[in-house]
Amino acid sequence: MEHTYVHRNSGTRSDEMRTSLIVPAYNEEKGLPLVVKEYLEWVDEIIIVDDGSTDGTFAAGSKCVNEKVSLFRHEVNSGKVAALRTGVEHARGDVIIFTDADCTYPARYVPALIQEIEKGADLVLGARLQSRNNIPAFNRLGNAIFSFLATYISCIRIKDSQTGLRAFRREMFDKLDVKAKGLEFETKMTVRAAKLGYKIVEVPIEYRERVGKSKLNPIRDGVRMLLALFSVAYSETSLLSKMILLPSIVFILIGLATGFISLYEKVTLGVISHEFYPILTAFLILVGVQLISLGLIVDYLTKKLDRIEERLSK
Repeated sequence: MEHTYVHRNSGTRSDEMRTSLIVPAYNEEKGLPLVVKEYLEWVDEIIIVDDGSTDGTFAAGSKCVNEKVSLFRHEVNSGKVAALRTGVEHARGDVIIFTDADCTYPARYVPALIQEIEKGADLVLGARLQSRNNIPAFNRLGNAIFSFLATYISCIRIKDSQTGLRAFRREMFDKLDVKAKGLEFETKMTVRAAKLGYKIVEVPIEYRERVGKSKLNPIRDGVRMLLALFSVAYSETSLLSKMILLPSIVFILIGLATGFISLYEKVTLGVISHEFYPILTAFLILVGVQLISLGLIVDYLTKKLDRIEERLSK
């Protein structure tokens, strides 16, 4: 991927854990300078990645460059995930922090994120549980649905799987990176970490009103997130669990079929000729859901034991 390099931080610190903040920016000329100014005192280096912006984002970022701030530019818009990867590639910190360039995530929570990393967390999420009125109502509904699905799939409580403020050790990125291009990245990364048995900690944070125009398309991005959840749920599930999940899907499909037949007969004929179909429908779907839950629990325990063994062997 082609990108323009503007400045590289040349300072060094070896006495403590260094922190690198990655700020992907696409047409965020208003919010970007505010983010850099706010985070400057909380981290060791800031890496801005202008993802082919068409406004004054690159010029605004250039004015922020100093001994702690580096700026890279993609010649064409390649997506938020590509910008994050470029930032991580050039980061020198022990801990990587992601944030957005729209000034929605306050910098004052950085110490809390780092503290959880030092305690042993593999992935720390800034859960947007305060000032949620700044999130549009439709988006809040979507966040609740996707966080519920992420919780169900991963078997651990996740309150905000889509947050853009997150921290992890530098060496964890290759393990947590997922195939994605847009806003589904955060959800997919969170569920992957959980499915692989890594320790996830959430820190409640304030969420502020964004600076500039939102690029989120609730329908398009919502569909992408849903597909991403199913994708990571399948790809990161063990073979044993998949063997349990397969018959559950068959039961649910048969249940839906008998339910549709019963509904069709009731609407068109006024009477259900197969009287046992409604009971069969409920039974098959219930058994299917229970088998899915069992498969997910087995997978969670297997991966958790793998992580425990991994830690003990170090």
